[in-house]
Formats: sequence, structure tokens, C-alpha cells
Amino acid sequence: MTTLHSTRVALAIASITALAIACSSGGSTTNDAGTEGGPTMDSSAEASSSDAAADAPLGPGAAYLCTSSGKDAWQTYGATAFVAVNQSIFANVEAQIADAGTTNLGTSFTLIGSGTPPSTTDNLATFEGRLAAFLVWAYGGPSEITYTDGKMYSGLINMTAAHTGLNITMDQYNYFIANIVVPALSTNGVPMGDITSCFAPVVTNATFVASIVGH
Repeated sequence: MTTLHSTRVALAIASITALAIACSSGGSTTNDAGTEGGPTMDSSAEASSSDAAADAPLGPGAAYLCTSSGKDAWQTYGATAFVAVNQSIFANVEAQIADAGTTNLGTSFTLIGSGTPPSTTDNLATFEGRLAAFLVWAYGGPSEITYTDGKMYSGLINMTAAHTGLNITMDQYNYFIANIVVPALSTNGVPMGDITSCFAPVVTNATFVASIVGH
């Protein structure tokens, strides 16, 4: 996973203040998905609206309010935190594969950039940017962002198409959420109350899970 490590580091060094709404170059389509005080980030300082983004439907996470703020996850944490969490997800995946290979997560992450199956044609940098854009949109943010690599991505991703051929199992998905995503949130200052109230409902929704598992 040397390539994963070097690319992630390069992206981390890039300015995260470049995150802003812009027109998509990711070619994505519609999405199948339908306490303690955590850090509150001002998203307006790092993202501005465009006509295309303003017309896009809100992501499912906009309906869930964080216990720390009474607002959705995007309004509570903002651009800087979402980028940090996204980068932590990739760091956690790298550590997991280095430690246990594909035992717990399966082969989906090791196939990034291979083009086999066709859903893996994106290289690592593009895959990371697309995931960031999806997370931002899914949790109440704009549908289009410019990521740390300076490229523009849409969060409106067809999740079934994006996972076709990967044969992700329910056990692998549950492991990813519990051991990759939750630690990425907690290490970036998101309290468990918010993880439960405004982050977990999206990724545990049966329709959303069905768009990823078993394809």
C-alpha cells in the first residue's frame, strides 16, 4: 500500500481551505440512498453556493440532527472537519490492510485503480475526492465540491454502480463502518452522541446498505 500512503500524504498536505462548491467533473449520476459539545465549523467560510448545487436535492443526512448542536452534520462540522474525516478513513484503511490484509475489509480497496471490475477505474486520488464529495452531500452539504487536489467532484453518486463487481459482504460492510468510519469520526473530535444521532442513521439505512452490499 505504498501508493495509497504517498497519495494520501500528498492530499493531506494540499490546502483544505480550497474546499468549495463547483461544477462536477466526476461524471456522477443520481444517488441510490435515499451530548458532549463537538467542534462546530463554519461551513460558509469554505463553501459557496452555485446554481447547480442549489437545485440539487438535499442528502439524506440533512434530516438527522446532531445532539451537540441541533443541526445536521454538515452545519455542525463544516468543510474542514469533513475533509479531515475523509482522510482519516483512508489512513485507517491503509493501516487495516497493512495489519490484516483483506481479511476484514475484503478486496475492494486493493482493487482501486485496477479497472477490474469496471467500478474500480478511478485512481486513488479520484476515488478519495469522490468519497469526500459524497459524504459532504449525504450529510446535508452541497452536491458539488472542489477537493484538496484542486479537482471538482459531485456527491451525486450511483452507489450500486460504484460497487458493482466488488461483492462486498454484510460482514465487511459492518466492519468498515465500526472499525474504519467510526474511529475516523471520533479521532477528529466527533462525540459519540453525534455519531449515533446524525452520522449513523445514513449508513445503517437498509436501502443505503442494499446499494452497497452484495453487488
